[in-house]
Amino acid sequence: MDRNHLFHRMVNGVLRLLLAGVVFLLLLHSLFSTSFVGRLLLEDGSERERTFNIADNPLRHLVVFLVLTAVLLAGRQMVRVLRERGCLKGDARHREAVFWGLTFLTFALGTAYVLMTKLHPSSDPAKVFGIAMEWRRGDFSAFDVEEYLFCYPFQSGIVLFYYLLSFLFGMDNFVGLQLVNVVCLTAVYGLLVKLFCLFSSLGEGEEIKGRQTAVYLGFLIWVPLSFYVTYLYGILPGMALSLGAVYFAGRYLLSRRYRYIAAASLCMGLATVIKMNCLIYLIAIACFLVYDAVVQLFFSEKNRRAKGAVSLLFLVCMGVSVALCTQASSRLVERITGRELGEGEVMLSWVVMGMQEAPLGPGGYNGYISNVFTEYQYDTEKVTEASKAELRKIVTNMSENPLDTGLPFLARKTAFQWNDPTFICLDRTRGRNADAPVPLWLKSLIEGRGSVRLSVVLNDMQTWILLGALFFLILRWQKGSLYELVGAVIFLGGYLFHLFWESSASYTIPYFTCLIPYGVCGIAEWVMLLERMGKRIREVKNGSAEKCRPGRKGLAAAAAAVVFVLLFAAFMGTNFFDRTIALNDDLNGIDASAQFYQTGKWDRGF
Repeated sequence: MDRNHLFHRMVNGVLRLLLAGVVFLLLLHSLFSTSFVGRLLLEDGSERERTFNIADNPLRHLVVFLVLTAVLLAGRQMVRVLRERGCLKGDARHREAVFWGLTFLTFALGTAYVLMTKLHPSSDPAKVFGIAMEWRRGDFSAFDVEEYLFCYPFQSGIVLFYYLLSFLFGMDNFVGLQLVNVVCLTAVYGLLVKLFCLFSSLGEGEEIKGRQTAVYLGFLIWVPLSFYVTYLYGILPGMALSLGAVYFAGRYLLSRRYRYIAAASLCMGLATVIKMNCLIYLIAIACFLVYDAVVQLFFSEKNRRAKGAVSLLFLVCMGVSVALCTQASSRLVERITGRELGEGEVMLSWVVMGMQEAPLGPGGYNGYISNVFTEYQYDTEKVTEASKAELRKIVTNMSENPLDTGLPFLARKTAFQWNDPTFICLDRTRGRNADAPVPLWLKSLIEGRGSVRLSVVLNDMQTWILLGALFFLILRWQKGSLYELVGAVIFLGGYLFHLFWESSASYTIPYFTCLIPYGVCGIAEWVMLLERMGKRIREVKNGSAEKCRPGRKGLAAAAAAVVFVLLFAAFMGTNFFDRTIALNDDLNGIDASAQFYQTGKWDRGF
């Protein structure tokens, strides 16, 4: 597709600049601090969960990254030699065989983990699973006043999903549902790899297909999402269906075959039934369909303009499918239960809660949505007005005190949900009852000394992913396809949505996962850049190439880089930097570091 017109350059530039800004912010958090769920000791001697931040060492991250770079440079040289000798194959057929091999490995490892633990659901997943089993017994009390589905009727979709699956796996068989999560995890990894290569092929990103195996290995090594296979809350099924919709949308843009419109629309409709925040994926798809329509209508030949109209029709079909699937799900729930779905708690109250302090962390659950719902006797109009008034107070306070209140709150909230390298996967796993004798090494990995080592490794990987994504956005600014950013746009949608919505790292992990292909390919771009620079230096030394003098653009870029470094160095010396980036709760008299590293009284002993 033509990338020379002004509209493409403008959209590509604005989008990459916005993404680079968000990724750079998360990278700073990762370099200078680390978040985790710890225990806060109260005055009465009891404990309460609280997300803490501890100081990180950016110099150590830099050294580790340089070591990784050296290893990758040596590895590329070794691979090049092996290919020259015919020991390795890199053709499409070989890559496809490796892909299916890794897919089987993902399924096998996930299945083994589920069967080795057989962890009972807890917290919200226990409520959802328990209600589904109550339906099987003819108990529909969850719709009674102030009960779960009376307050959260939008959760009826995931309850219905587990209710229907129980006819296949049997009542109370949570292990069977966890195995469904394993299938969904396998689909998520496969779809992310395939759609990244697919959307890159819409531009001039053919070399990305050669990195398919590296991207898949990145998913296998970065394990937080894998731990969520025992978490029965619709995260993985919703993510798999949403990515299926994205994949089929890509197939349509590549082939213009109408059957992909139907497939994408159905996947998107089912995804939103299971998890309403899957609408973020729909918005990402809509952005690219609208872009395609504009390009086809205004920047292409007349005989291609009909394609633009079809892209807009595609968007309408997806919206209709979401509405129909939601309506069908609601009617089926009402028919099964004999109860009418109410309006439930007002969505605006979630935004209000997302802008308040909470026991677990900024923007987390603090009971506001339930309190205001009960206070106004379930009158949605009164609840809406009360939520609007409260939100106005919060926004006014933050806007009047941006440096003291507004920006520090948003920065701590960002760290709370994006800067935990485990994305609370271990917190969502530890302490649950198990129907299987969990091996000691696995128990240590979940809650003992093994969890500390895993957290440290994931902390480094988080920095590599973010730094790689930043490299990808910058180094492929000119040569990359706009369509290859579809996964990054999904991530951006998740970031913007949860900047104001209720906070939890378990909510943001699907969007961070979408960054992993960019992190892997960005590191590859960085290594290739170093190789080209090394080759150029050798050519100049050997006299086979002339020394190149930097042009005006090069000098301007160098000057801008110097100014940026000086300004950032000055920013690091401010108290505002400590309150927004270099967060450290140890300074407040809390033994946060001891909890994270399990030293002293926090040592679990295994």
